[in-house]
Amino acid sequence: MRMSRFFAPLTIALVACSAAPSPRPHLGVTPSLTAAAPPDSPPARSKSVVDAPPTAEALADARHVLNRFAFGPRPGEVERVARMGHRRWLAEQLAGPEESPLLEAALVPHRAAFAPPKQLVADWLGEDWEESARSDRELRRETRPYFQEHLQRLATAELTRDILSQRQLEAVMTDFWANHFNVFAGKGFVRLFEGDYLERAIRPHALGKFSELLAATARHPAMLLYLDNAQSRKESGRARKGKARRGLNENYARELLELHTLGVDGGYTQEDVQGVARILTGWSVVRVAEGGFDFVFRKSAHDGREKKVLGEVFPAGQGEEEGLRLLGMLARHPSTARHVARRLCTRFVSDEPPPSCVEAASRAYVQTEGDIQAVLRAVSEDASFWSPAARGVKLKTPLELVASAARALGAQPDGSLVLSKALERLGEPLLQERVPTGYPDSEPEWASGGGMLARLKFASDLGAGRLRGLSVPWEETLPLGPELNAALGRFGSAVLGLPESSPTLTTVREEVSTLAAPEQRRAAAVALIFGSPEFQRQ
Repeated sequence: MRMSRFFAPLTIALVACSAAPSPRPHLGVTPSLTAAAPPDSPPARSKSVVDAPPTAEALADARHVLNRFAFGPRPGEVERVARMGHRRWLAEQLAGPEESPLLEAALVPHRAAFAPPKQLVADWLGEDWEESARSDRELRRETRPYFQEHLQRLATAELTRDILSQRQLEAVMTDFWANHFNVFAGKGFVRLFEGDYLERAIRPHALGKFSELLAATARHPAMLLYLDNAQSRKESGRARKGKARRGLNENYARELLELHTLGVDGGYTQEDVQGVARILTGWSVVRVAEGGFDFVFRKSAHDGREKKVLGEVFPAGQGEEEGLRLLGMLARHPSTARHVARRLCTRFVSDEPPPSCVEAASRAYVQTEGDIQAVLRAVSEDASFWSPAARGVKLKTPLELVASAARALGAQPDGSLVLSKALERLGEPLLQERVPTGYPDSEPEWASGGGMLARLKFASDLGAGRLRGLSVPWEETLPLGPELNAALGRFGSAVLGLPESSPTLTTVREEVSTLAAPEQRRAAAVALIFGSPEFQRQ
């Protein structure tokens, strides 16, 4: 498709929209593919090399790394990473750089969203809420009016972190694991636990050991409530008169094997699912009437008989410990190594993960007993990651699109709750995916006609200053003035990583050249750049 045909409808819409007055905007070095130098010991460089302009190849490599292991580059960041080299940048990210004071300040209005559930209820209903006996149903009804704002604030906080955080790899991996271990925030009391789940189960382990991450999610009330394990108990041969028989619930056991660890082709059977479900009976949540919200092991609900999973015998009478043993066994299983490796290679390399990447990541997983940092290093060092065939091929998810656009503009959220609405319009309301698989990161799920129109509308609103919730420093990024035309070329080149003479940027200049007002030219150019196929992909 010729670029002019792609741009023409959007240009017409932009001219019409920008004609009306709008309010103030709210708005390396070439990688070695063999033995890697120790990440904490980057090779020494002479001052002349450091001061030399980065090569085009180094700039392209830096942009590729920032597009995959971060939510895109901020202004000037491509050059910085190109000078320091991708290994040194990755080592900085794995070590956890000091967080930006800008982010800390931006999160202040949203901190309550991450409070433990007991504190949330106290904030909403008063510190004395426990003194009056309430059933779970009564508490759910009384807290319902607060849930919508709470979840919107939580989504805004996560998006703010993705845009402003210096710990970009941690932010990317938090999003990855939040989908891998998805819980639907709209289900019952899961609403109360979602922020706590992200802050205390996912984020602290996002770059740690997979076994610890698995155990943290398995014991968290958000997961136990979402997949109904909180109600799972040893099977009884009798049902109380007039009531349905309650007993074993296999929901969590099945997703634990199929999605979280072994994978659908991991070699387990229905008998294994039942064995896992029996082992995890009694893993539940403290009820309101019992005085709080937390994980609890209910011995009376636990099936204490002998079980067998994947050929391993779990002797009778082991209680909660057999659940911990099960999780450790699953985390160490070769099928888990391959499943996690495949998921990570899909996220960071391509929708059809290259066998060499999966093999390298799986091998690193096994050798380090699931050290996530080692697996990520293996992905970053595999030849498939650096192949031309892996660049500019992955369609950004709505979250990646919004966060990368904000970062490219040097913008920041303004503290209001409306920015998360942009993700809803694009089809990815954070924390609201109902199915256990979480939001996908492959193109077929996002490339519908309606989805692409929503992306163009997002680009149009961004360019015209109508994207609420985001403050864009236009006077620094693209000031209106006699040099606007030249600035637009430099800006487009910096954002897309293309020469100013490229067909895409030539077409942008042609499309906006007929617009008289500088405001219209800037709005149209920004929208065309962020709506271009080159920006939509990474």
